[in-house]
Amino acid sequence: MGPVKETPREQILRLFRELNERIGSINSGLRKSGLRTVAKAEVRLLGQISLLVHEKVGAQLSLAQTGDMDALLRMESVIKKELKQLLGKNGYFYDEDSDLIWIPPGATFETLLDLDRLVVKSIDPESALVSKAVKAPQKNKQLIREAIAV
Repeated sequence: MGPVKETPREQILRLFRELNERIGSINSGLRKSGLRTVAKAEVRLLGQISLLVHEKVGAQLSLAQTGDMDALLRMESVIKKELKQLLGKNGYFYDEDSDLIWIPPGATFETLLDLDRLVVKSIDPESALVSKAVKAPQKNKQLIREAIAV
């Protein structure tokens, strides 16, 4: 029997825990050099990736595994570079157009991880689905139909 395969949610959360550790290593090096450490970083997941990491939604909808990560990032460039490397190593890439994603009024963000150097939040599933339905209805027709049925 082979190793147990990670779910997309487990993989993403592991990736962010690893990023938190890398931020710690970066800060340690900066402190040793007498330089200012980087501030706590924040990731706000959007789009398909936010649905994949949501426990209930991820289990109820047949979501296609996505390679891109839509997210709003509040972090210093050195941390963004580390994130992009980690994503690449895990078969993902950061979508640089994430800041263009329409977020419906009243959307909320649930905290997935609140680590010492990094906080990761995810848009609520309803807002992610509304955004997909409003901005790309044809592309997301099957997903929206399935979500309504559920």
